[in-house]
Amino acid sequence: MPEELQSLLDRIQADGVGKAEARAAQIVAEAEKKAAGIVAEAEKKAADLRAKAEADAATFARRSEESLRQAARDVVRTVRENVQETCERLVRADVKAALSGDALAAVVETVAKAAVAEDAGAELRVPPAEAEKVAAHAKARLAAELAAGLKIAPDSDVGAGVRVLVQGGRVEHDFTDKAVVEALSRVVRPELAKLAFGG
Repeated sequence: MPEELQSLLDRIQADGVGKAEARAAQIVAEAEKKAAGIVAEAEKKAADLRAKAEADAATFARRSEESLRQAARDVVRTVRENVQETCERLVRADVKAALSGDALAAVVETVAKAAVAEDAGAELRVPPAEAEKVAAHAKARLAAELAAGLKIAPDSDVGAGVRVLVQGGRVEHDFTDKAVVEALSRVVRPELAKLAFGG
């Protein structure tokens, strides 16, 4: 009987150990499966984060390149505008000087003779600061033109030079500093752009 009991105990023990080992193997398998799932999910999240980071970096790089291109265009445009403004300012100063004083009197004389030949009712508009000098010059040198109906009047819109109005007050010829600078600028700008920017 003690042998049977020992045999029974050995069998119970072997059975319990087998069940425990099977249960332990099952727990380990479940833990490994769960760990594999966690690892797979973490790898997927890491891959998603990496893909998003790469997409964000590519977007940032594109935006940065576009911003740099825009900044370069802005710099070129600003430089071009500043160069043109500087040139126009210099041209305007030279033109204003060339269309003042004795030079203006000579221009007025030439324009007056041509204007009277075209239209007896012509009126010359001159800068207010030059009006007295031009009128005195006209009385001395343009008696025939004045007798033919030529009028000389100050005009606050004329900074330098002369504007010729014909009957009805319509501008026929504009030899003011603004008109001359505008005409010169149309010629100078393209050449200046070629020099400064290679085309």
